[in-house]
Amino acid sequence: MIQPRPLTVDHTSDRRGTLLTLCGELDYEATGCVQEALRHVRLSAGERLVLDLSAVTFCDSNGVTLLVGAHRTARAQDADLAVTGLLPPVAKVLRITGLDTVLAVYGTPEEAFADVP
Repeated sequence: MIQPRPLTVDHTSDRRGTLLTLCGELDYEATGCVQEALRHVRLSAGERLVLDLSAVTFCDSNGVTLLVGAHRTARAQDADLAVTGLLPPVAKVLRITGLDTVLAVYGTPEEAFADVP
């Protein structure tokens, strides 16, 4: 049996906001890792928190809850959230839950940051 690899989160910031690049499965076991990364996000008004999900292969209800939490984190700092690089299984979960109508969805992080001054 193939064991899924644990989720990893890489963090970079610049004048436009913060990019969190997630790799692995966005599920119960990833909760602590993502919540810890979100605790360290500091945004200014008008900036954007971008979650690059291009290497996320699975998302369950815990992942949906984490995305909602990321949205709230950004809004609490007068910023916004965008997700990028959705693979078909993750895009399907966002579509079923309606999150694709709440979150800004882009193809790449570059596209997500393009309209941030």
